[in-house]
Amino acid sequence: MGLFIFDDGLDLVRHHAGQLLAALGEETGPADRALLRELLDDEAYDLMRQVHRDQEPRHGYVTWRHEAYGERELAFAALPLRDPDGRPEGVAAAVVDLTGEIDAFSRYDTLHRGDAMGRSLDVARIAQELADTAALRLADTVTVDVLDSVLQGRLPHPGHVRENLLVRRVSAGAPEGERFPAAFPLGGRHGFPHAGPFARALSERRPQLVREAGESDPWLAPAVERGLAPRDTRSLIVVPLIGRGALMGLVTFYRGADSAPFSEKDLSTAAALVQRAGAVADNARLYTVERAAAQLLRRSLVPGALKSTATVQSAEGYVADGGQAWCEVIALSGARTALVVGDVTAGGVRGAAHMGQLRASLLALAEADLEPGELLSRLAALTSRLSAQDEDASGQDDPAFPVATCLYLVYDPLDASCVVASAGHPAPLYGGVEGELSAAAIEIGPPLGVEYHAYETARFSLPEHGELALYTDGLTSVRPGGGESGAVALARALASARGSLDERCDQVLDAFAPQRPTGDAVLLLAHTHPLPSGDVATWELDSDPKGVSTARKACSRQLAEWGLSDLSFTTELMVSELVTNAVRYGRPPIRLRLIRDRSLICETHDTGSCAPHVRHAAGGDEGGRGLFMLSQLAARWGVRFDPEGTTGKTVWAEQEIPE
Repeated sequence: MGLFIFDDGLDLVRHHAGQLLAALGEETGPADRALLRELLDDEAYDLMRQVHRDQEPRHGYVTWRHEAYGERELAFAALPLRDPDGRPEGVAAAVVDLTGEIDAFSRYDTLHRGDAMGRSLDVARIAQELADTAALRLADTVTVDVLDSVLQGRLPHPGHVRENLLVRRVSAGAPEGERFPAAFPLGGRHGFPHAGPFARALSERRPQLVREAGESDPWLAPAVERGLAPRDTRSLIVVPLIGRGALMGLVTFYRGADSAPFSEKDLSTAAALVQRAGAVADNARLYTVERAAAQLLRRSLVPGALKSTATVQSAEGYVADGGQAWCEVIALSGARTALVVGDVTAGGVRGAAHMGQLRASLLALAEADLEPGELLSRLAALTSRLSAQDEDASGQDDPAFPVATCLYLVYDPLDASCVVASAGHPAPLYGGVEGELSAAAIEIGPPLGVEYHAYETARFSLPEHGELALYTDGLTSVRPGGGESGAVALARALASARGSLDERCDQVLDAFAPQRPTGDAVLLLAHTHPLPSGDVATWELDSDPKGVSTARKACSRQLAEWGLSDLSFTTELMVSELVTNAVRYGRPPIRLRLIRDRSLICETHDTGSCAPHVRHAAGGDEGGRGLFMLSQLAARWGVRFDPEGTTGKTVWAEQEIPE
């Protein structure tokens, strides 16, 4: 360090510069203004004048060039001096030689900037950040080449990596222009020359330094011709990208003819930077593996395209964001349709597995024709049991057990009514096709978590041609200060959307995209319409065995009117068994109903609470074969009980209608 004191006219009056001059290679001796002029440039003197004028400290950096000692990096600082009365008295200046420290700081700064690479979980993005960081501080051009298997989440076997392996160039940190041939864009697959630093880095798994590269190097011309190296390459460093002991790719640092060759310190810095990049890239690769496994598991568990029913047309809008949301449309007995939306908060494989368990259980419960509230209550009991099993397996209380929400709605086209229950899910929107939708007044129960809860079933009516919108919180939960509620904003967006159901779903998702928080966004949009009255036939029957014959004849006439006489024989057998069971084991009044939907549905209703079961009669038994025969004749059959608070059941059977 050198310290210099200037008077009020900026003339040098005191100094102590011996050690500074010795460091600069000068002889120790008296220092004067000429010495300062040699050390400091005009910009430094201008800075001192500003300090004297403004009475404010200032600092800067100066490059001192000496023919014998090369360039030295100097730090310069100046501060005002005042007398005891506060009047300006001069300027004090300090000059520090930071040449060695500048190199160390540059290395530290490069590695410090490399720490930011850990914020991404995408291998290609990490490679780009590495290239940009190194090209800014360490090299003129940087390229990162990664094996295809790594981009897909897999590491190659160490013994399977050859010196001429094919890799994919995923990033380059270099100015645009003619440093690389335009014929070799990013994303292309290529190999490396069989000799030179590339081959040595691949085979030895160690960084390679080429201080001076020239025409005498046989590997350089092919590398330039194939677009692997810039045309003006003077020096290069090749560092293998390693993760968990396996090769993931190569990182190459280039300096052109206008730059100084790489040194051993540069090699050390490059190796340390790539080592950090390899660690975070391997973490990203593992995330890719888990994410791919979760997506594969999810695709194998969730339903495919939504299947509209005869009375419900539906469309789905879905934006995945790490969660496990799903929706589906389920055809139920009696031409009814169930609409379901669910969401599991956990992501990854665990969330996908939990979603698959819930969905499979829900489909089984839907087949039993349970009320929405009872169905969710049983689903909650299952979730509670799964939580207990998870706790036993982990040996400790695990607060991270996945929590799920679910809404289950059933539409009945015979009276245009809906019954619905919610486990932590927002209420559905409903209304006419032409009007604005409003939220249904339902009780929203707690999510399906670690505790069991009972859920209430709500009922509301739709217009003759109605519209329903079921959605997840990931679509409508706006950020704090977002103004109107998510349900109101969604209703307004649906009212302004135009086109088909699919087009309206896309428009709504686009409208909510700028304010949507993290989480899967699902929108299930449905148009409903009742069954034509001519497709339903109902008869009230006496509780007399003689009414079985009357029922068979009435059904035969109805099938003839519908042009379904080919089904008369099978239908009469099914009606005979259904009515006989209702007369023998049920309670009056008894009602028979035929429904012509996409299938032919036969139903008998009575006020008894005893559920029929299929028996496998022995050879000598006189009865017990009726329901077994019914199960063989029908495509599907089952029993559903009347809503809570009433008594009665409906036994139904379906058979396919030939095209």
